[in-house]
Amino acid sequence: MTANEVPAAHHPSAPKGEREPRSVIIRPWPKVVFLWPTLLVAIVCWISQAAGVGEAPDGTHHYSRLLGNTFITVFFVNMLVFTFDFSRIKSITLLVLVAAVVLGLGWADATWGIAGGLRSVIDWVDVRMNTQFYGFLSVFLIAVLLTVGVNTRFNYYEINHREILHHHGYLGDITRMPTQGLRFNKEIYDLLEFLLLRSGRLIFYPSTSREAIVIDNVIGVNRVEERIKELLSVVAVRITDEDSL
Repeated sequence: MTANEVPAAHHPSAPKGEREPRSVIIRPWPKVVFLWPTLLVAIVCWISQAAGVGEAPDGTHHYSRLLGNTFITVFFVNMLVFTFDFSRIKSITLLVLVAAVVLGLGWADATWGIAGGLRSVIDWVDVRMNTQFYGFLSVFLIAVLLTVGVNTRFNYYEINHREILHHHGYLGDITRMPTQGLRFNKEIYDLLEFLLLRSGRLIFYPSTSREAIVIDNVIGVNRVEERIKELLSVVAVRITDEDSL
Protein backbone atom coordinates (compact mmCIF):
# COMPACT_ATOMS: atom_id res chain seq x y z
CA MET A 1 0.00 0.00 0.00
CA THR A 2 1.30 3.45 -0.86
CA ALA A 3 -0.01 6.66 0.61
CA ASN A 4 0.64 10.26 -0.23
CA GLU A 5 -0.61 13.11 1.93
CA VAL A 6 -0.28 16.62 0.55
CA PRO A 7 -1.34 19.73 2.48
CA ALA A 8 -2.61 22.39 0.15
CA ALA A 9 -0.55 25.14 1.75
CA HIS A 10 2.87 23.56 1.29
CA HIS A 11 3.17 23.36 -2.49
CA PRO A 12 5.38 25.68 -4.53
CA SER A 13 3.82 27.95 -7.08
CA ALA A 14 3.33 26.68 -10.59
CA PRO A 15 5.64 28.02 -13.34
CA LYS A 16 4.29 31.15 -14.97
CA GLY A 17 4.53 29.72 -18.46
CA GLU A 18 2.28 26.76 -17.65
CA ARG A 19 -1.46 26.91 -17.91
CA GLU A 20 -3.14 26.82 -14.50
CA PRO A 21 -5.63 23.97 -14.06
CA ARG A 22 -9.15 25.27 -13.57
CA SER A 23 -10.67 22.07 -12.17
CA VAL A 24 -10.07 18.36 -11.79
CA ILE A 25 -12.81 15.82 -12.47
CA ILE A 26 -12.68 12.59 -10.45
CA ARG A 27 -15.02 9.74 -11.36
CA PRO A 28 -15.45 6.74 -9.03
CA TRP A 29 -15.91 3.52 -11.02
CA PRO A 30 -17.49 0.25 -9.84
CA LYS A 31 -15.40 -2.91 -9.83
CA VAL A 32 -17.14 -4.26 -12.93
CA VAL A 33 -14.75 -2.20 -15.09
CA PHE A 34 -12.00 -4.65 -14.11
CA LEU A 35 -13.77 -7.29 -16.20
CA TRP A 36 -12.32 -5.81 -19.39
CA PRO A 37 -9.85 -8.73 -19.85
CA THR A 38 -12.78 -11.18 -19.80
CA LEU A 39 -14.66 -9.00 -22.29
CA LEU A 40 -11.63 -8.78 -24.59
CA VAL A 41 -11.08 -12.55 -24.59
CA ALA A 42 -14.82 -13.19 -25.10
CA ILE A 43 -14.83 -10.92 -28.18
CA VAL A 44 -11.72 -12.64 -29.60
CA CYS A 45 -13.24 -16.08 -29.01
CA TRP A 46 -16.55 -14.96 -30.52
CA ILE A 47 -14.95 -13.64 -33.70
CA SER A 48 -12.51 -16.54 -33.99
CA GLN A 49 -15.11 -19.25 -33.57
CA ALA A 50 -17.59 -17.47 -35.84
CA ALA A 51 -14.86 -17.31 -38.49
CA GLY A 52 -14.57 -21.10 -38.46
CA VAL A 53 -11.67 -21.72 -36.11
CA GLY A 54 -13.58 -24.57 -34.53
CA GLU A 55 -14.72 -26.29 -37.73
CA ALA A 56 -13.74 -29.90 -38.26
CA PRO A 57 -12.16 -31.06 -41.58
CA ASP A 58 -15.50 -32.49 -42.73
CA GLY A 59 -17.15 -29.06 -42.37
CA THR A 60 -19.13 -29.85 -39.23
CA HIS A 61 -18.96 -27.35 -36.41
CA HIS A 62 -16.62 -28.38 -33.62
CA TYR A 63 -16.27 -25.93 -30.77
CA SER A 64 -12.67 -25.03 -30.08
CA ARG A 65 -11.13 -26.50 -26.96
CA LEU A 66 -8.22 -24.06 -27.06
CA LEU A 67 -10.56 -21.05 -27.07
CA GLY A 68 -12.69 -22.50 -24.27
CA ASN A 69 -9.74 -23.31 -22.02
CA THR A 70 -8.19 -19.90 -22.67
CA PHE A 71 -11.42 -18.09 -21.86
CA ILE A 72 -12.09 -19.98 -18.62
CA THR A 73 -8.50 -19.42 -17.45
CA VAL A 74 -8.70 -15.67 -18.03
CA PHE A 75 -12.12 -15.56 -16.38
CA PHE A 76 -10.91 -17.38 -13.26
CA VAL A 77 -7.85 -15.11 -12.93
CA ASN A 78 -10.04 -12.05 -13.50
CA MET A 79 -12.33 -13.15 -10.65
CA LEU A 80 -9.40 -12.91 -8.24
CA VAL A 81 -9.67 -9.11 -8.53
CA PHE A 82 -13.15 -9.29 -6.99
CA THR A 83 -12.22 -11.90 -4.39
CA PHE A 84 -9.00 -10.62 -2.79
CA ASP A 85 -7.15 -7.34 -2.26
CA PHE A 86 -3.61 -7.96 -3.46
CA SER A 87 -1.52 -5.63 -1.35
CA ARG A 88 2.25 -5.59 -1.78
CA ILE A 89 2.81 -8.08 1.03
CA LYS A 90 0.14 -10.45 -0.27
CA SER A 91 1.47 -10.18 -3.84
CA ILE A 92 5.05 -10.94 -2.77
CA THR A 93 3.83 -13.85 -0.65
CA LEU A 94 1.81 -15.21 -3.58
CA LEU A 95 4.78 -14.93 -5.96
CA VAL A 96 7.02 -16.72 -3.48
CA LEU A 97 4.39 -19.43 -3.03
CA VAL A 98 4.00 -19.94 -6.79
CA ALA A 99 7.78 -20.07 -7.23
CA ALA A 100 8.03 -22.65 -4.42
CA VAL A 101 5.30 -24.79 -6.00
CA VAL A 102 6.99 -24.66 -9.43
CA LEU A 103 10.37 -25.58 -7.97
CA GLY A 104 8.75 -28.35 -5.90
CA LEU A 105 7.05 -29.81 -8.97
CA GLY A 106 10.32 -29.64 -10.87
CA TRP A 107 12.12 -31.52 -8.10
CA ALA A 108 9.30 -34.09 -7.83
CA ASP A 109 9.39 -34.66 -11.59
CA ALA A 110 13.16 -35.17 -11.54
CA THR A 111 12.83 -37.60 -8.61
CA TRP A 112 9.65 -39.55 -9.41
CA GLY A 113 8.81 -38.49 -12.97
CA ILE A 114 5.38 -37.01 -12.26
CA ALA A 115 5.28 -34.94 -15.46
CA GLY A 116 3.22 -37.58 -17.20
CA GLY A 117 0.56 -37.46 -14.48
CA LEU A 118 0.40 -33.67 -14.57
CA ARG A 119 0.13 -33.72 -18.34
CA SER A 120 -2.79 -36.12 -18.14
CA VAL A 121 -4.55 -33.82 -15.66
CA ILE A 122 -4.03 -30.85 -17.99
CA ASP A 123 -5.26 -32.88 -20.96
CA TRP A 124 -8.36 -33.78 -18.95
CA VAL A 125 -9.43 -30.10 -18.86
CA ASP A 126 -11.72 -29.71 -21.85
CA VAL A 127 -13.95 -26.63 -21.62
CA ARG A 128 -15.92 -25.67 -24.72
CA MET A 129 -18.53 -22.98 -25.31
CA ASN A 130 -20.54 -22.34 -28.43
CA THR A 131 -20.36 -19.16 -30.48
CA GLN A 132 -23.59 -17.76 -29.08
CA PHE A 133 -22.21 -17.93 -25.55
CA TYR A 134 -19.25 -15.72 -26.44
CA GLY A 135 -21.49 -13.41 -28.43
CA PHE A 136 -24.15 -12.93 -25.75
CA LEU A 137 -21.54 -12.48 -23.02
CA SER A 138 -19.68 -9.88 -25.07
CA VAL A 139 -22.84 -7.90 -25.82
CA PHE A 140 -23.95 -8.09 -22.17
CA LEU A 141 -20.61 -6.85 -20.80
CA ILE A 142 -20.45 -4.06 -23.37
CA ALA A 143 -23.98 -2.95 -22.39
CA VAL A 144 -23.05 -3.01 -18.69
CA LEU A 145 -19.88 -0.97 -19.23
CA LEU A 146 -21.74 1.57 -21.36
CA THR A 147 -24.38 1.91 -18.63
CA VAL A 148 -21.67 2.39 -16.02
CA GLY A 149 -20.00 5.01 -18.22
CA VAL A 150 -23.25 6.95 -18.50
CA ASN A 151 -23.78 6.73 -14.73
CA THR A 152 -20.36 8.24 -14.01
CA ARG A 153 -21.48 11.34 -15.91
CA PHE A 154 -24.04 11.93 -13.16
CA ASN A 155 -21.96 10.89 -10.14
CA TYR A 156 -18.52 12.50 -9.94
CA TYR A 157 -16.39 14.94 -7.98
CA GLU A 158 -15.09 18.26 -9.27
CA ILE A 159 -12.28 20.13 -7.53
CA ASN A 160 -11.69 23.76 -8.49
CA HIS A 161 -9.81 26.67 -6.93
CA ARG A 162 -12.48 27.32 -4.31
CA GLU A 163 -14.40 24.18 -3.48
CA ILE A 164 -15.06 20.48 -3.92
CA LEU A 165 -18.31 19.78 -5.70
CA HIS A 166 -19.93 16.35 -5.51
CA HIS A 167 -22.31 16.00 -8.45
CA HIS A 168 -24.78 13.21 -7.75
CA GLY A 169 -28.22 12.23 -8.92
CA TYR A 170 -29.85 12.55 -12.33
CA LEU A 171 -31.45 15.89 -11.35
CA GLY A 172 -28.13 17.66 -10.84
CA ASP A 173 -27.80 17.58 -7.03
CA ILE A 174 -24.54 19.15 -5.77
CA THR A 175 -22.76 19.05 -2.42
CA ARG A 176 -20.14 21.77 -1.87
CA MET A 177 -17.11 21.96 0.45
CA PRO A 178 -14.28 24.53 0.43
CA THR A 179 -10.76 23.53 -0.64
CA GLN A 180 -9.03 25.83 1.84
CA GLY A 181 -6.90 23.68 4.15
CA LEU A 182 -7.71 20.57 2.11
CA ARG A 183 -5.51 17.51 2.64
CA PHE A 184 -5.63 14.25 0.71
CA ASN A 185 -4.07 10.79 0.57
CA LYS A 186 -3.52 8.46 -2.34
CA GLU A 187 -3.63 4.72 -1.69
CA ILE A 188 -2.81 1.90 -4.09
CA TYR A 189 -4.23 -0.95 -2.03
CA ASP A 190 -4.59 -3.56 -4.79
CA LEU A 191 -1.73 -4.22 -7.21
CA LEU A 192 -3.91 -6.19 -9.64
CA GLU A 193 -6.38 -3.32 -9.96
CA PHE A 194 -3.46 -0.92 -10.44
CA LEU A 195 -1.99 -3.13 -13.17
CA LEU A 196 -5.35 -3.43 -14.96
CA LEU A 197 -6.40 0.24 -15.00
CA ARG A 198 -3.76 2.16 -13.00
CA SER A 199 -6.48 2.64 -10.42
CA GLY A 200 -6.33 3.50 -6.74
CA ARG A 201 -8.12 5.29 -3.93
CA LEU A 202 -8.19 9.02 -3.09
CA ILE A 203 -9.11 10.19 0.41
CA PHE A 204 -9.87 13.88 0.99
CA TYR A 205 -9.94 15.59 4.38
CA PRO A 206 -11.85 18.90 4.09
CA SER A 207 -11.13 21.36 6.91
CA THR A 208 -14.85 22.02 7.41
CA SER A 209 -15.95 18.37 7.70
CA ARG A 210 -15.25 15.68 10.26
CA GLU A 211 -15.82 12.90 7.74
CA ALA A 212 -13.33 12.07 5.02
CA ILE A 213 -14.34 11.77 1.37
CA VAL A 214 -13.28 8.35 0.08
CA ILE A 215 -13.24 7.82 -3.68
CA ASP A 216 -12.49 4.25 -4.76
CA ASN A 217 -11.41 2.88 -8.14
CA VAL A 218 -10.08 6.12 -9.59
CA ILE A 219 -8.70 5.22 -13.02
CA GLY A 220 -5.26 6.72 -13.71
CA VAL A 221 -4.89 7.68 -10.06
CA ASN A 222 -1.28 8.88 -10.40
CA ARG A 223 -2.20 11.30 -13.19
CA VAL A 224 -5.20 12.56 -11.21
CA GLU A 225 -2.99 13.04 -8.14
CA GLU A 226 -0.52 15.19 -10.09
CA ARG A 227 -3.31 17.38 -11.42
CA ILE A 228 -4.74 17.85 -7.91
CA LYS A 229 -1.29 18.79 -6.58
CA GLU A 230 -0.92 21.39 -9.31
CA LEU A 231 -4.39 22.75 -8.61
CA LEU A 232 -3.85 22.97 -4.84
CA SER A 233 -0.48 24.66 -5.32
CA VAL A 234 -2.24 27.44 -7.21
CA VAL A 235 -4.82 27.66 -4.40
CA ALA A 236 -2.05 27.92 -1.80
CA VAL A 237 -0.29 30.70 -3.71
CA ARG A 238 -3.51 32.70 -4.08
CA ILE A 239 -4.30 32.40 -0.37
CA THR A 240 -0.76 33.54 0.51
CA ASP A 241 -1.03 36.53 -1.84
CA GLU A 242 -4.40 37.52 -0.33
CA ASP A 243 -3.00 37.28 3.21
CA SER A 244 -0.02 39.46 2.28
CA LEU A 245 -2.36 42.19 1.09
